[in-house]
Amino acid sequence: MTLGERIKAAREALRMTQEELGALCNTTKQTIFKYETGIVTNIPLDRLELLSEKLGVTPAYLTGWATDAPMTLPEKLQALSEPFEQLNDDGQDKVIGYTTDLVSSGKYVRTEPARVIPFPKARRRRDGFVEFRVYDQPAAAGLGNYIDTPAFTTEQYPAMLAPEGADFGVRISGDSMEPEIPNGCTVFVRPTPAVDEGDIGIFVYDGQAYCKKLIADHAGRRTLLRSLNPNYADIVVADESRIRTLGKVLGHYPE
Repeated sequence: MTLGERIKAAREALRMTQEELGALCNTTKQTIFKYETGIVTNIPLDRLELLSEKLGVTPAYLTGWATDAPMTLPEKLQALSEPFEQLNDDGQDKVIGYTTDLVSSGKYVRTEPARVIPFPKARRRRDGFVEFRVYDQPAAAGLGNYIDTPAFTTEQYPAMLAPEGADFGVRISGDSMEPEIPNGCTVFVRPTPAVDEGDIGIFVYDGQAYCKKLIADHAGRRTLLRSLNPNYADIVVADESRIRTLGKVLGHYPE
């Protein structure tokens, strides 16, 4: 079994949904899905330990270092297990449903200080090339975000093509920013927590990553993420607290 398959098996043994496990581990359903399907395999040690704790198994079992899966339930779950087993199926379903409601409400979910992974830095070489990390999906469970780092490749570009101040690259998928930014190109990004109105940046909003132009709609008192391709509608930022800026786009390759 793979790491993801072991996570899924342990979760299903507890009759726990991906959303419930994500909430217990201070992450999202999408992140748990990526773990279980193998999209993300480089799970940080502290996240692996937290997963193990919430699933009642050891980190050694999840990683395949041990073949057994000794259950190490937290003390409160151990106290609950005996009366839970005395309930019939309807009673057990009610307990599970009530637990799900408590998690969904957000009022009773355990919170812990998040760790932020620092942005990568470009490396300028003596041979006239610059090395960048280039990301395919700088999503909310990814670049500059809490805990997780998405998959990347290290690529070299001639220094004359690499804008000064750019520290990483993002692969563009789709035609929403054409004709200025073509599908399949790499944009060079300078990490910054904010960009000016009218700048093109990399943003994360409601768990999705976007390469868009920032527009301040003063008349409507709202912020918009705008595509350069007129066939795409603006994304209206309904809640400013849910948007995060990863950086400003300084250029792209090929031009």
